[in-house]
Amino acid sequence: MKIASIVNRKGKHVESVSETAPLAQVVETMHRSKIGSVVVLDRRSNAVLGIVSQQELVAATAARGGNALQLPVLMFMRKPVLFCACQDDAATVMRAMTRERSRHAVVQTTGAVLAGLVSLGDLVAALLEEAQLEAGVLRDMARSRLLSLPG
Repeated sequence: MKIASIVNRKGKHVESVSETAPLAQVVETMHRSKIGSVVVLDRRSNAVLGIVSQQELVAATAARGGNALQLPVLMFMRKPVLFCACQDDAATVMRAMTRERSRHAVVQTTGAVLAGLVSLGDLVAALLEEAQLEAGVLRDMARSRLLSLPG
């Protein structure tokens, strides 16, 4: 399964903040949108600089306490970001995410344009669905073959 099909199914919208936004803005965005991460963009070029997920929020709070919420997100974002392309295979991206211990990958088009965001959960769900579909097809093929045997 290709990353493009997962992005098309879940949607291409990505929540983002600029690198100078306070961490509290990320927390509010994640809570309001019920999501697990926010992309950090350069406010001038709109290039992806980093990502903030629940892991970074916990680390920021552990390091700076409640004061972390007033500090710029640039101080706490995960960088480098794990990128993938629309044409990448979901299983390959999932292995990279596991290796990098990243729960999210930023999806870019061939022109390095932001195309979406996928989570490890998105990939697991898509691959599980694909495996169930394949099992159903194989079961149907076996059943029809058994029914066609002389009895």
